[in-house]
Amino acid sequence: MAILGAAALFLAGCSKREEPAAPSAQRPKASDSVSSVVPKAVVETKETIQDAAQKASAEAGILKTQAQVQVQQLKDQVVIEADKLKAQAREQVQSAKDQTAAGADKLKTQAQALIDQGSKLVADSKYAEAGDVLKQLANYKLSPEQQKTTDELGTQIKAGLAADATKSVGDLLKGTK
Repeated sequence: MAILGAAALFLAGCSKREEPAAPSAQRPKASDSVSSVVPKAVVETKETIQDAAQKASAEAGILKTQAQVQVQQLKDQVVIEADKLKAQAREQVQSAKDQTAAGADKLKTQAQALIDQGSKLVADSKYAEAGDVLKQLANYKLSPEQQKTTDELGTQIKAGLAADATKSVGDLLKGTK
């Protein structure tokens, strides 16, 4: 089989005749000397390189300008996003302040309700119950006015309890005689 392949190649090669190549326009004539062809080739190569360098420089300039525009766009976008985040942070801080203030107002109102309840119990001479109500105020941060009222109520409760105790002892002593 290998012999058949080799024979086919040999026959194909023998039947084909190569004709001499046609003279080309680019081939130097015999009259041209090597010294005149080399300088032309150097000049052509130099011009090609210079053209390529100019094109590359122009392309680099375009790319540089495009990159600068993109960088500026990114900077602008970062500034915009930073401003948005600042605004959101301000809103959240203000919301937290408002909630804190609302919570403080609610606690102040609750404390005042307890003070009012304690005052009513003192007025009704229910000193022990009023004392229990005032104990609940220990968990609240009171305003100076509320603290003053609470202190006064505490004094009234102590005096009332002392008076009740004295009356009870007196009643007890009257009953034993």
